[in-house]
Amino acid sequence: MKKIILSLLIAITAIFTVSAKPVAYNETSEENWSKISYTNIPILKILDSRDAYVVIYQKNKIGVGQTVIPKNWSRGNPENPRKLKIRNIGSGKLKSFITIVKKEGEFHHVVLSVPANRQNPVWGVISYKNTVPDTDKETLEELDL
Repeated sequence: MKKIILSLLIAITAIFTVSAKPVAYNETSEENWSKISYTNIPILKILDSRDAYVVIYQKNKIGVGQTVIPKNWSRGNPENPRKLKIRNIGSGKLKSFITIVKKEGEFHHVVLSVPANRQNPVWGVISYKNTVPDTDKETLEELDL
């Protein structure tokens, strides 16, 4: 009796595994490509000002560049989702970096992966008396890498 039940169970599982066709995944097909892309860039220094962050980044191991990221990008609502996210990387061995996310080739949002502790050497301060240009921009310009 046990052998009959066991053979029936094996036959039933064999029928279900044969009838369920595996879905073929062809990664070369354009319909499977993602519309989102990203770029990670090492951060050398972040200067905090009243209205923006000035990010000094490394350019392909040769030289440095800088960009301004307005602080009001971190606020969002259902109509305008936030464009700035700040991720805490802690005080481990991971170095600070900026991630620029694009959707269909257009700027979508930026992620600053930095230590939360402002005593970390990557953080700096611009005097709150000084004004930083481009704090009212709506999109991040194409960075020169």
